[in-house]
Amino acid sequence: MAVPQQLRRIVILALTLLILTACSAQGGSLSTTPQLPTPAPARTILLLWHAWAPPADRALAVVVERFNRGNPGMQVVIQTRQVTSLRDDLASAVAEGAGPHMAIVPSHTLGGLVEEGVLLPLDGLLTTQELERLLPVAVGAVQVRHREGARLYGVPLTFDTLALYYNKANFSAAPPGDTDSLLRVARGLSDNRSDPPVWGLAYNLNLDRTIPYLYAFGGRIFDDQGNLVLGLDGRAGTEAWLEWLLVLREDEGLLASLDGITVDNALMSQRALMTMDWAHAVGRYGALWPGNLGVAPLPRLSETNRLPQPYVQSDTLVLNARLGDGPERAAAIAFTRHLVSEASQRELLRAGRQPVLMSLDLNAADLAISPELREAARVFRAQAAAGLPMPNTRAAAETVWPALIDMQSGVLRRLLTPAQAVENADATLRARLDQP
Repeated sequence: MAVPQQLRRIVILALTLLILTACSAQGGSLSTTPQLPTPAPARTILLLWHAWAPPADRALAVVVERFNRGNPGMQVVIQTRQVTSLRDDLASAVAEGAGPHMAIVPSHTLGGLVEEGVLLPLDGLLTTQELERLLPVAVGAVQVRHREGARLYGVPLTFDTLALYYNKANFSAAPPGDTDSLLRVARGLSDNRSDPPVWGLAYNLNLDRTIPYLYAFGGRIFDDQGNLVLGLDGRAGTEAWLEWLLVLREDEGLLASLDGITVDNALMSQRALMTMDWAHAVGRYGALWPGNLGVAPLPRLSETNRLPQPYVQSDTLVLNARLGDGPERAAAIAFTRHLVSEASQRELLRAGRQPVLMSLDLNAADLAISPELREAARVFRAQAAAGLPMPNTRAAAETVWPALIDMQSGVLRRLLTPAQAVENADATLRARLDQP
C-alpha cells in the first residue's frame, strides 16, 4: 500500500524536530563524537624528610595521613632519614638542585643550613597572629640573626628543654625547690656503702645539662649586642659556676659526673632517684617509674636566689630554598598550618613530644594522654617560658660550644683552675670570632 504524500511529509518533519532537539540538549553541536569525562586535577605531591624515632614517628604518620585525607588535591609523602646524617643529606641534596620539599630538623642546626643556602625564609608566609599562638621561646629558637636583624627560617612543631625528674615513691612532699634543698635531700637518700650504691641524685655534668646554672650565677658569654663578655662582665659568675660544679663532682653523697654512661646506668638500673634531663626523655622515665613519674622545674639556685635558664630547642619544619612560588609552596604552607593545629599538636603530645601551641588545653581529658604526661607537659611549658632560645648559628655550634666544653671539662678534670679556664676560653673565642 503506497504511503500518501502528505503522511510522508509529516514523518520527515517529526524526525527533523527530534534531531534538532537532541542537538540543543548537547549545547547545539551537531557532532556525533561522544564527550570524554573531564580529567581530575593533578595532585600536588610533597616529600617530607625526618629522623624521628618511635613513637613520635607514628604520631607524625597519623598527622600526615589526616592531612592527606582532608586535602585530596595535596599529598605529603614521608621519608625517614638517619638522625646522624639528616642535616648533611639535606644540604647536599638541595645544593644539587634536588632534595625534599620539607624537612624536620633540630633548631640548633638552622644557622649553618641558612649559610649554605638550603632553607627558604618564611617571613610573611605565616601571619603574625599565627606565630603569636606558638611558644615565644620556641619561635625565637628558629629565628636566625643577620646583620639586618632576625629572620624566620622554620616553624617550631615541638620544643625540648630541661627539668628535674624524680621518683615520687621516695617523696612524701613536694620535690626540692632550691639547690640547697635538692642536695640535702639527695644526700639523705643516697647510700654509697651499699653494693651497688644508691644515689639520691644522678647528675650528668655535661654542658647541655649544667649551663642553665651558669646564667643563674650571673655568668654570661655574650651581651645582648652579640659582643663576647665571657672574660669581662661574665667572668665572676662563670668562675662561681665552675667552682660549684667542681664541688658537686667531688661530693661523695652524689653521683655527679661527666661520664653520661655511668649516670644513665645508675638511673636505668633503679639505683638513682632524681636527675635533670631533657623533655624528650619523658617516656623513658615514665617507663622507669611507672605510676610514680615526677617532673618539676629546675631548682632555684640558692647561692643567688635566681632561677636557672635552660636552653630551649625545637623540632622545626623547614622548606627547601628551591621551592618555587606556586602550588607546591602553597601546599607546604597549608601543611605547616596543619602541623600546628590543635588536633596535630595533641597527637604529638600523646607521643611524648612537647607541643608549641600555647592555646592547647593541657588539662583537657584525653584517654590517650595519662595524667602524668599532662602534668609533665605543664611543667615543661612553664620551664620553657623561663628559658633561652638555644643558639643556632654555625659559630655557636662549631666554635663557641666546643670552647665552653673545654673550659668546663678542664676544671672538672682538675687540669685548670676556674680563673685559668675562663681566661683560656675567652682568648680562644676572641681569636676565632675575630672579636677585640
